[in-house]
Amino acid sequence: MASAGPAEIASRLRGLPAERRARIAVARLREAGIHPERLLAITIAVHSLIEEAPQVVHRIREWRIVAIAKGCHRLASVYRPWTFIGADGRVRRAAVQAYPRSAGRVLRYLGEMIERESQWVIEKHLAAVLAHKVARYGAHPATTNPLKFATPGGHHAHP
Repeated sequence: MASAGPAEIASRLRGLPAERRARIAVARLREAGIHPERLLAITIAVHSLIEEAPQVVHRIREWRIVAIAKGCHRLASVYRPWTFIGADGRVRRAAVQAYPRSAGRVLRYLGEMIERESQWVIEKHLAAVLAHKVARYGAHPATTNPLKFATPGGHHAHP
């Protein structure tokens, strides 16, 4: 996160290469005060879901890195207060949580960056995290009742 470079506002991202926009997304996470452990937790959660219930979640690399990126990208949302005049002429205030649109190649670069930095922890601790999750909350429903998630064509449906 420290080497991501400067954080740019979302309106200045148009036209930049996807890899540069992914680095800016990491910089926005840093500026928002998001700790690297939070990104690591999201990465481990996605890997745990895939490991525990492969029949529900595709074991496709692209799905995995995009899921990681989407979860992390949303953490850098910004709080935007708005002031407007209502139909009755009164001044009203509202606020919205907004974040730059997460789509396309930016997500692939962002997910790859986060996963690459998390790889050692995933290799060393994923089995223990998954065992702890199962002990505390039980197994994923797809592992205990796989027929519930099967479709007539033999494909597996998402819950």
